[in-house]
Amino acid sequence: MSMCPVPQMRMFRVAMSSLLIALAAAAPSLADAGWVLTTADLRQEPVALVAVETDGVTITRPASPQPVKIGFDSFLQIDRAAPQRAPEDRFCLHLAGGQRVPGKPVGYKDENIVWRSAALGELAVPVKLARAMVRSGRSADAIDQPRTDDIVLMTNGDTARGIVSDITSDTLMLNVGADTVTVALDSVDVLYFAVAGRPPASSARAFRIRLTDGTIMTFASAESRDNKLRLTALPGSVHEVPMDAVTSVEQLNGPVAWLSSRLPDVAIHTPFFGGMTWPPRMDLTASGKPIQFGGRTYTRGIGVHSYSRLEYSLDGSYEAFRTQYAIATDVRNQYADVTVRIKVDDAVVHEAQHVRAGMLSPVVLIDLPRTAKKLTLEVDYGDAHDTQDHFNWIEPALLRKKPADTRPSGG
Repeated sequence: MSMCPVPQMRMFRVAMSSLLIALAAAAPSLADAGWVLTTADLRQEPVALVAVETDGVTITRPASPQPVKIGFDSFLQIDRAAPQRAPEDRFCLHLAGGQRVPGKPVGYKDENIVWRSAALGELAVPVKLARAMVRSGRSADAIDQPRTDDIVLMTNGDTARGIVSDITSDTLMLNVGADTVTVALDSVDVLYFAVAGRPPASSARAFRIRLTDGTIMTFASAESRDNKLRLTALPGSVHEVPMDAVTSVEQLNGPVAWLSSRLPDVAIHTPFFGGMTWPPRMDLTASGKPIQFGGRTYTRGIGVHSYSRLEYSLDGSYEAFRTQYAIATDVRNQYADVTVRIKVDDAVVHEAQHVRAGMLSPVVLIDLPRTAKKLTLEVDYGDAHDTQDHFNWIEPALLRKKPADTRPSGG
């Protein structure tokens, strides 16, 4: 057997080393660039997403091609820096806890709505989790408000109440007393489902996924394979979506919990003179616009109007509460004036009077005793009663570990 001369062997090794280095440098280019990572300390940085795995996410940073694993003990969420939104489908099905799935109904079976989503395929959604079916381009308020009947709002302004007994792609059947009424879906703007109570809260790790078509759904697990995200729904069904369709992966019940991803136990709005009510809006202003201040847009927050009170249960899992706040900038606000209070077990732990337009609060960090049972966010009337009092809680979050500093996160 012939042997390679020593100089040739050295040249071969040098060439192989150069090839391996080149391949390593090229590997990050296969990553999905243009993401923003938020970690448990609420810091944000631009990254490329390499993979979503069972124990964390793997990313690369602009300054280094070396892949880095961010474990779930440090991971909060990862969002596309500039997500593209596709037009929504015929209807959007709103579920408990702020979930929503654009698509259309195709059936009704065994107390489940059979729903067809362009992104997720066919879903069997328990009726007890359904809150409203809303035509694209329409809006619906107080989706989680308790109701004893199903309520149908027609495009012609009429309203019907009863119990839905069947839904197809073209019609719904509504039992009204002893009669059954057939309603064409083309004539329906909003169908509110009866709400008897809230589903039990879970402390298990889960993932809230946002897609380009407007879908927001919670899954028990998420894992990327072959440029697809494999999602296991909480009832157990499995769905795959292209990574190009994913705009956000948020960990629930992890080191940080956004309050806008949780349903408050109590949500009260009381207008000063009666009349129009303003239910809280999650991740939007009270008027339904993006939350902005000083040229920045915040993806997490709660929009309310005075007088407002939101209450959340505490179970000892979180060490601190963090937020900022400001008068909303998407409406006229020159007369806005509110008093802000944060309470723990009904004791005031933070209060600010005469909060007016143009003022962004510093980061407020509140210690939460392990024995605390309730967190309350209150926006009270100021000098102008409730005139123009549109108010935003900005990035309100429960923290399992109190951060070393209170610098605000990115927008």
